Amino acid sequence: MSKTVGSVMGAVAAVVMSGACGPVPPEEEGLGEWGPEGSGGTGSEVLGEPSEVSQMTFVGDLGRALGSPIATHPSTCTASNQWRTTCGSGSSRDISYVWTVPETGKYTFSTINSNFDTVMEIRHFTSTSSVMGCNDDTSTTPQSRVTLNGLVKGVQLLIIIEGFEGACGAVTLNIARLPS
Repeated sequence: MSKTVGSVMGAVAAVVMSGACGPVPPEEEGLGEWGPEGSGGTGSEVLGEPSEVSQMTFVGDLGRALGSPIATHPSTCTASNQWRTTCGSGSSRDISYVWTVPETGKYTFSTINSNFDTVMEIRHFTSTSSVMGCNDDTSTTPQSRVTLNGLVKGVQLLIIIEGFEGACGAVTLNIARLPS
């Protein structure tokens, strides 16, 4: 590898590791009141998980985008199993995205229109052992839905999607802001 290519790769790695966009402005710092509605959880549950996101399961950065769908992925069947979710089987292949809260408020995340039985868990990106919400099935489908209230603008979330008990397939991820 040439010295120039090695220097460029080192600089890119430094930018990625430092957050790429610099520090979070003071008005956007903090976790806010991010506990999921009706979960009874505090969001402080600690798991024996890795504290960093692996390139094997990380699909991409969604930025601050919203939509239905916001992202699609052709198949989880070839992914690895990096994460153990707290509300599903934990032994399925998974993918993950990072998403940044665009405005302080209430948001819903779902895998509606995915073609398999999904499990979705949302964690704080900089503290991946803190579970913010997890769901196996909605009340009417085998897909997942998590609603989080009080998310603070600028906070980055890790969205983990896997199949229930080894299921795999094409993922559709939807993110919508709800009235507070």
